[in-house]
Amino acid sequence: MNKRRFFFQLVMLTILLTGIVLFLQIFSIFKASFGFSIISVGFFSLLSVVMFFTAAKAAVNKDKNAFTRLIMIFTLGKMLLTVVLVVTYQMIVKPHGVYFVIPFFLAYIVFTIFETIFLTKLGKIKAR
Repeated sequence: MNKRRFFFQLVMLTILLTGIVLFLQIFSIFKASFGFSIISVGFFSLLSVVMFFTAAKAAVNKDKNAFTRLIMIFTLGKMLLTVVLVVTYQMIVKPHGVYFVIPFFLAYIVFTIFETIFLTKLGKIKAR
């Protein structure tokens, strides 16, 4: 997967998820967590960019295990950062329910699918 295609798909995905977050604002239970939802989409977008560039570099590494190690590190790191982000929001804002996690986990799931697709394509690149 080349950079141009990656960024086009990332922008389209970010626009789609931002539209979904905006749509959810018609429901009062999601209005209080609008900022957190937008931050979540931005967070996962930024994480995807970092993941793409580091994975693209690891994919052409002569060490065949470098790419696999990177995927494992990113998976663990993403899960930990996700927990930190949700717990920090919970502690600072103290929302009146758990509905704020619905848009967050929607973004998490969609970006995880996106990352799986582009990492699979990057994993097929032959080392130089």
